[in-house]
Amino acid sequence: MKNGGGGNRLRLSLQDFARSVFSLLSAKTGAFTLAEVLITLGIIGLVAAMTIPNLLTNFKKRETVTKVKAAYSIFSQAVKMSTEENGEISGWDVSNATVVVEKYFLPYMTGVTKVKGSLAKYPMRTLSSQGNIESNCYLDWSRNITSQPIYVMQNGMYFTYSNSNDGYPTIVVDINGSGKPNIMGIDGFAFWLDKESSSVVPAGSKLSRDKLINGNSVRLCRRDSIWQYYRGGYCAALMQKDGWTISKDYPWGKGGLTEK
Repeated sequence: MKNGGGGNRLRLSLQDFARSVFSLLSAKTGAFTLAEVLITLGIIGLVAAMTIPNLLTNFKKRETVTKVKAAYSIFSQAVKMSTEENGEISGWDVSNATVVVEKYFLPYMTGVTKVKGSLAKYPMRTLSSQGNIESNCYLDWSRNITSQPIYVMQNGMYFTYSNSNDGYPTIVVDINGSGKPNIMGIDGFAFWLDKESSSVVPAGSKLSRDKLINGNSVRLCRRDSIWQYYRGGYCAALMQKDGWTISKDYPWGKGGLTEK
């Protein structure tokens, strides 16, 4: 049977297979032979091997989107409360990153603890497929590891903050804390403090969807062979533009890197 992807491939959903087995059981009056049992078990194993990896991947994607939305909501609420008390973001003193976090964020969040120094060898890598684990490091995150604290949220997520060099103060969140793979766009996501709207927005959200993937920015949500220490910074914005889903052209996976 030929499918749209090319090649001959037998595709049978678990539901269809279950119906076939039920129909066979209903029609058979005698006991199954050993050969029939072995064939049935073999087909079940084949179908499971074909479907379970996709099911697990789709589950992981949905889980990732849920966590990114949760992080976005937490910081949005914190900044909203902060602006009510401290005024618009355009009037905030953002000259010192630690002061920004501890004056404008933490009083409006619960259960946040600060870590400094112990995670110095914990890099958040980029979506680039070039460079080894130590050198392929997302700059905003690595800068904070070496010079600023990492903050651990009540839900286990890590975040750092920097007065980013692209014009937007930036929050970078690792949605699964110390868990791997520690790659931007997979478990690392960036958000901006937007002075115009005085709110938190996914980094890159002002760009079109096409420019988030195919533009000239160094922070593209694209996995490629060009080494760039900001690659993957716009992936939360891509999720948002796709209705908080991970679409087929999203650079899902380990970023082309292998574990050491």
